[in-house]
Amino acid sequence: MRFLVLQHLEIEPAALVGDLIVESGHQLEIARLYEGESVPGSLSGYDGLLVMGGPMSANDLQLPYIRDEIALLKVAIENDFPLLGFCLGAQLLAKAAGAEVIPSPVRELGWHPVFPTELSNDDPLFSSMSRPWLHVFQWHGETFTLPEQATLLATHPAVPNQAFRIGSSQYGLQFHIEVGSEIINAWIEVGESERAELGEVGVSEIQTATTDHLAAAQSFCTEMVMVWLQLCSNRVSTSD
Repeated sequence: MRFLVLQHLEIEPAALVGDLIVESGHQLEIARLYEGESVPGSLSGYDGLLVMGGPMSANDLQLPYIRDEIALLKVAIENDFPLLGFCLGAQLLAKAAGAEVIPSPVRELGWHPVFPTELSNDDPLFSSMSRPWLHVFQWHGETFTLPEQATLLATHPAVPNQAFRIGSSQYGLQFHIEVGSEIINAWIEVGESERAELGEVGVSEIQTATTDHLAAAQSFCTEMVMVWLQLCSNRVSTSD
């Protein structure tokens, strides 16, 4: 199968998710939007889409690629095209589905627990999420209202909309389960405002928490992606 990645920043790659796709024998094509590459006008020829994070906002409609991504995601929604959106990617998916992207009640920076909802028990990807919670890495200042047609799969009291599904295989995750320690350290290094808010103590706490929680988050990521790949494969088989 062939997968498209929309990447907004050099240090926000598909990381573990991309590695799992390639290791499973599939092709990964990256649109490096930060280098001026264009958002494809069609999903023809692809079997799945990954929309990664970035410091820009889904409300930055003055940016041509943000407008193009939302337009492409609307087409994906109409066609129940498999996709995974992470952080900004989830916000773009939510906006394309008619929801609002708004300031987050809490600027989530670092490792925080998310809680699977009851509806996640029957979801192909999220039924394997650790109960009663899973610590995941967060790095965002905006969030989104839940699209009308979406199923909420993970939540948190401070920022309720943490993960959702639209259709059969379209998922938006406010958090990052694709990252490793090197990427986390790179974000801390370049994130001046985040680093200032965290302070030395906060940065140290993130590094300790990474040691404690990274393996479990990546384990869930691996299980989730492998099931999603099967959904993509099923769709290909059905369309043949």
